[in-house]
Amino acid sequence: MIRALAILLYIYAISGMFYSSLPQTNPWKRQQSPVNSTLRSLSFSDSLTGWAAGEDGIIIHTTDGGNNWEIQNSTVQTFITDIFFINNKIGWATTIKDIFPFNTVILKTNDGGVSWAAENFQDTTALMRTIFFSDSLNGFIGGSYIAYTSDGGNSWAKADVDSNTVSNFPVYEFNFYNKQYGYACGGRLDVSGVVWRTTNYGLNWNAQGISADEIFDTFIFDSLNAIILSGDPEGLYAIAKIKTTDGGINWNSENLLFYGLSFKIDFRTYNEGWSASGYKFLFTSDRGETWNEVETPDSSIVYDLQFLDARHGYAVGESGVILKLDPSLVDVEPETSTPTEFILYQNYPNPFNPTSKIKFRISDRGFVNLKVFDILGNEVATLVNEEKTAGEYEVEFNAKGLSNGIYFYKMQAGNFAETKKLVLMK
Repeated sequence: MIRALAILLYIYAISGMFYSSLPQTNPWKRQQSPVNSTLRSLSFSDSLTGWAAGEDGIIIHTTDGGNNWEIQNSTVQTFITDIFFINNKIGWATTIKDIFPFNTVILKTNDGGVSWAAENFQDTTALMRTIFFSDSLNGFIGGSYIAYTSDGGNSWAKADVDSNTVSNFPVYEFNFYNKQYGYACGGRLDVSGVVWRTTNYGLNWNAQGISADEIFDTFIFDSLNAIILSGDPEGLYAIAKIKTTDGGINWNSENLLFYGLSFKIDFRTYNEGWSASGYKFLFTSDRGETWNEVETPDSSIVYDLQFLDARHGYAVGESGVILKLDPSLVDVEPETSTPTEFILYQNYPNPFNPTSKIKFRISDRGFVNLKVFDILGNEVATLVNEEKTAGEYEVEFNAKGLSNGIYFYKMQAGNFAETKKLVLMK
């Protein structure tokens, strides 16, 4: 008995090292909902204006920050799998007919959802479940494959995806860092979780299997760093934290100490992130390094969430549940992780070809040295090697003649020294 207790205490002590600190008070508050149907997708264009959609063709809309919602006429009665708005007026949604020929239908509005127009997707054999637009003309749709449009969805062209064993698995979600670099994610149950990656505005995609089960969302920190939480719907395997630090070329996986799924990830502040994980939230306070479970209000089941800023956040889910972040219960002070007097910024763009800009800031006059090295530590370029006055500077690195791959740039100024990674991709 004593030995068993000691082992149990040891397990708790070890497991504690893997958990982030919990919020002192659960900041999510349940709002009154006009529907009882499942809400699966959420899209806010600003802190006041948002839409949620899901079962039975339901679309609901708020203009006062989620305090009140009204039902819109979507013109369909089938499950809306995704909804996406680029501003307060223009938005799209996807649904799949539940009678033969079971084709995809795209809904579009130009008046904030007062009226929706339904149009069959041009490929009647494709089942498309997610949609994303970067502006009113350029967008992507995913499901059976990835397609893109440059005319607001009037016509679609199939994107070029590399050929491997997971390339043609179903696509569930798009996430873009900017118009040029982005990810799609998805996969097949009990076979593989897949990430598709683009570096040329979505015209070409590279697919990579990175987990044992489907992936529902990717959160992008910056051009190099992104995170995924991949779970197992049968509960046989632990949730895996999967991260990249080189723009999606490589992914590293680490199992967490609990089970379930992650449908959506978003960060409220620089360090604090949340995952909508069905009957619970997952929570991190250290930028995704460690995670913990947080109960949902009234045991609500949540499928999607979105933060507009540190004060405004929303979540939706089963039985029409709508949750809203209570700003009085969260820390809204700005978080910083870099020194204010000497800063070496991440280069942009990254990955790049063949030029990229590097910014840095110094607070005192002094000698500054900024060099680029290859992965073996060989110096390939000296960008700055002179005395400079206090201020912010920007230099250009031209990698013409260098091979594809990972490089590092290091700045030294007085007692300050920092190194960052950059990726050349031709």
